[in-house]
Amino acid sequence: MLLMLLPLVLIAQQDSTVVVPPGNWGEVILNFPTWFATFGGVVLLTAFLAAFFNGVLKITKGFLKQLVAWAVAIILMVVSDLANFGYAKEFPLLLAVIHGFAAGLASNGVFNIPFLNGILTEIEKWFQPKPTK
Repeated sequence: MLLMLLPLVLIAQQDSTVVVPPGNWGEVILNFPTWFATFGGVVLLTAFLAAFFNGVLKITKGFLKQLVAWAVAIILMVVSDLANFGYAKEFPLLLAVIHGFAAGLASNGVFNIPFLNGILTEIEKWFQPKPTK
């Protein structure tokens, strides 16, 4: 499993100070704020938690694994937004859900983090207040 996460780790280095996914629950708890500091950190935490839940629930089918990752990432981002914690603390709820879905896509290896960051930056512009004349 670690070999499958290697490309994700290499891509995440471009976005974050977090360079490796958590290896155990102790790392998750001790470095909790670090995982929510950037999009790359959320992606790595999502990969760890999705792998945990897939193992606990004994999910072996590919699409179901992706659904678990999307659900975990969306829940992480929404809770982070509602708790005013991490980089998503001032997002509208819909934007937190969009960032969560993107984190799920990146944790599954569907897209890479820099590509998704570019898309998310453009989407965030839609949520900016319009200047008044």
